[in-house]
Amino acid sequence: MLATVQLREWAARRGLVLGIAPAGPFSRGEAALKWRVEQGLATPFAAGSLEERCRPGVLYPGARSLVVVAGPHPRPAAGAPGPGRGRVARYAMGPDYHRLLRGHLQGLAGILCQAGASLAAVQVDNGPLLEREAACLAGLGYYGASCNLIIPGLGTAFALGLVVTDLELEPGKPLAPATCRNCGRCLAACPTGALLAPGRLDPQRCLSYLTQKRGLIPPELRPAMGSYIWGCDVCQEVCPENYRAGEPPSLPETGLLPTGLSWPGVGDKAGSLTGGAFRLHSDRVAPHLTYPELATIITLDRAGFNQIFGSTALAWRGKTVLQRNAAIALGNQGDPAALVPLQQALHAPAAILRAHAAWALGRLGATGHPALAAALATEADAIVRREIKEALEGRCSRQPL
Repeated sequence: MLATVQLREWAARRGLVLGIAPAGPFSRGEAALKWRVEQGLATPFAAGSLEERCRPGVLYPGARSLVVVAGPHPRPAAGAPGPGRGRVARYAMGPDYHRLLRGHLQGLAGILCQAGASLAAVQVDNGPLLEREAACLAGLGYYGASCNLIIPGLGTAFALGLVVTDLELEPGKPLAPATCRNCGRCLAACPTGALLAPGRLDPQRCLSYLTQKRGLIPPELRPAMGSYIWGCDVCQEVCPENYRAGEPPSLPETGLLPTGLSWPGVGDKAGSLTGGAFRLHSDRVAPHLTYPELATIITLDRAGFNQIFGSTALAWRGKTVLQRNAAIALGNQGDPAALVPLQQALHAPAAILRAHAAWALGRLGATGHPALAAALATEADAIVRREIKEALEGRCSRQPL
């Protein structure tokens, strides 16, 4: 039998944490999804039926083990976003974690096949199985009130992937406590109130979904986006299980992490963390990807978008969604310097961008009225015309965030 410790050591050399779960039903995950269905809360971007998401054997007959890996998200550039700058969730900074993690997992699948596996299917957000549930059952972490998984030593800032195999591997044991301390900080801080109760999320109100969905963002939720143009880290930033800015995470002796690992840039703090692991996404990301310039985003053509963002995890939705979000962020900041880029966006080919640029100009008050009035005279799209009229009527004037 392939020893679990060998797989963990293989993962540690690549900056990953590894656990193994049995390929049985995800009872907790299935109950959570059924609750959402009962409440009429659709899960955006979900692939597969409820059974396919929670029962590995449905899609993979003969599956016996799930090998789950986690790798840390990148660290943002030091500092805070200044005027005219947006914010990007940590998972989407830097190189696309899908490609990086999939490359490692394909190598792991090869090891499993050499050990006799006839099934070694890789999944990194491209399959229906609930990866967080598999990680929980593997003993990698436990759920927080925010619905995020918490891995001791990594907090909530990590990417997950798994390999489904027909090999019988020694499974891990779920960690205790089974839930977080329920301090309530994530629920109180959620910008849109998407966290309805500990462990209960309305996915369609979550900024991580809203910033990725196509079409119109509901006007009442636009102010809640603040300067975020992709994803949201608010519930993670307030979570006491995560390390604070400039501090290393603690790495308790859980048996999951080999000794002597490092968190690059930490030096010798928190013990002897000087080894050289956790390199999947550990370096700081350049400022232009951590806090991108909003005016630049709004004026990007396709080639420019691909050059700046094409290798990141946010590229999959294309430039129009990101430009729409940048227009909202400029409106939320209310800086008169945004007038020129928003005027340009008001004449963009995409009606969705024009509509949100109109809203943002309305947030500038009288400063944006001349541009709005001029655009109304020539605008043919009904949705954009409605947004322009509401902006001119002051119905999107700035309110405290």
